[in-house]
Amino acid sequence: MTSEVEIEISKLLHSSFNGGSGEPIGLGDLARMWSLEMQWFSPEVAQSLVERLHASGWLVGEADSLSPCDSSLEHSPELGWRPFLSRVDEIPKPSIRPSEKIVRPPEKPIPVALDDQPDSEEDSRGKLASRIAAMSGLEKREVIRRAQRKRRALGPVSLDVALLLLAREQNLEMGQLVEIP
Repeated sequence: MTSEVEIEISKLLHSSFNGGSGEPIGLGDLARMWSLEMQWFSPEVAQSLVERLHASGWLVGEADSLSPCDSSLEHSPELGWRPFLSRVDEIPKPSIRPSEKIVRPPEKPIPVALDDQPDSEEDSRGKLASRIAAMSGLEKREVIRRAQRKRRALGPVSLDVALLLLAREQNLEMGQLVEIP
């Protein structure tokens, strides 16, 4: 039987790792996501929670490449859900169900702009990333990295949408970035 704490942990990991289709995440990046991006916990509580989940077996792998254990993604969070795990003193071990195996679809590489392909879709993304970089003061590589991270966090959105969301977060004028036909 699954306890409420186990369900909360499952929902937390499901939302953090895109239901199992996400890439491994480093310990610091996961704590930063929970504290700064999602604003679920304070930075100290988030760091402690990631370490406790790793020590108890909910997160597997090395500290710079954590993934959820196979039996931890069975509960998806409902709309508006927020975790309550900051008040939990003891993290239970995950229940192991050997008959259940989560099959993860193969990862598709996220396209990055290639400068030697004129008039291609990647080139238009490269131009958008370059414009955002110039307007925000960030390096183009950093703009693309942040957009790819946003895309992993949001799930099924295009890189263009992730780039535009990043531009909006940087308080850039959207009219200068979006070309309306």
